Amino acid sequence: MLRSLVGSEMCIRDRAGAMLVRIGLELHAQILSTSKMFSHAAVSTSAAPNTCIALLDAGLPGSLPVLNRRCVEQGVKTALALSAQVHTKSYFERKHYFYADMPLGFQITQQASPVATGGSLGIPLKDGSIKQVRINRLQLEQDSGKSVHDVSPELSLVDLNRAGVGLMEIVSAPDMNSAEEACSYVKAAQALLRCIGTCDGNMEDGSLRCDVNVSVELGGVQGNRCEIKNLNSIKSIGRAIDFEVKRHSQLISKNQPVPQQTRRFDIASGETVAMRSKENSVDYRFMPEPDLPPLILDPKLIQDLAGSLPELPHESTDRLQAQHGLSREAAVVLLGQQGGLVFFEAVVQGCLLYTSPSPRDS
Repeated sequence: MLRSLVGSEMCIRDRAGAMLVRIGLELHAQILSTSKMFSHAAVSTSAAPNTCIALLDAGLPGSLPVLNRRCVEQGVKTALALSAQVHTKSYFERKHYFYADMPLGFQITQQASPVATGGSLGIPLKDGSIKQVRINRLQLEQDSGKSVHDVSPELSLVDLNRAGVGLMEIVSAPDMNSAEEACSYVKAAQALLRCIGTCDGNMEDGSLRCDVNVSVELGGVQGNRCEIKNLNSIKSIGRAIDFEVKRHSQLISKNQPVPQQTRRFDIASGETVAMRSKENSVDYRFMPEPDLPPLILDPKLIQDLAGSLPELPHESTDRLQAQHGLSREAAVVLLGQQGGLVFFEAVVQGCLLYTSPSPRDS
């Protein structure tokens, strides 16, 4: 989906003052829970195909959604960690579109009334400063199934194990100005999600996926924004952005229009490929979800979840610098490794115990 990324725009210019690059990201983070967002079916990345399915996930008539409290709590914790405003009342909607891996024919999401808005995420820059990237919204929704194209040369197969798994969609403002900043943002989000235990952040498993929105202004000419869908590695995010910036710049410099498109990234060629035009707004026929009441959150629950948050990555970075003398760069690398902080502090504690003098017998 190509979504309007509103708000004051931060930009960066080349030495000639001619080029401005604006990048916004949509992160799709699978919620860590034992069951799906609206059904009792188990969540598993290793189960045999089509073995973790409830009637709702298969789109059978008469099946009704039941909201998973755990998924809501995980979404609220993430919003609080991002310093977002959690709304005590929000709504679910149906977003209609058809794919073979979405049997319902619609996705249950929160377009008009997300559970949280605002907030920010700090990313480290080369000069050692921290840049705050604004968060526009965090909404709860369900994932689609998975289309499998590499089993049969003639058939596309569908695995519905992922259908209905809880997702958090985290939409940033277009505050990033380079592929490096976008990659730094994803790394920071990955570290935050792992720290608070709301998503495992494993991009190789599809638990964290990214849609990238890129636009370029060159010589005062503003090109259209293009969206690159379903990037599942930090390296691919960087390569796709670099290619798009170059492509947009070349088109604008030749006085050619930049078509407003949804594109995909081809890993082998290192290029993006057009999937469909976005010249006209897609009519998803949003409507209120008739089978779910409004989501009402008790302020006490929000307060309790805020109090349950662990030390966040930026707080750990400051402590590692002050307590152990690590550089900010070393601390960021350490926190970017899953379990890295726990291992480091266990090693430090072990060294302290080993070097401490033993009490002598009297």
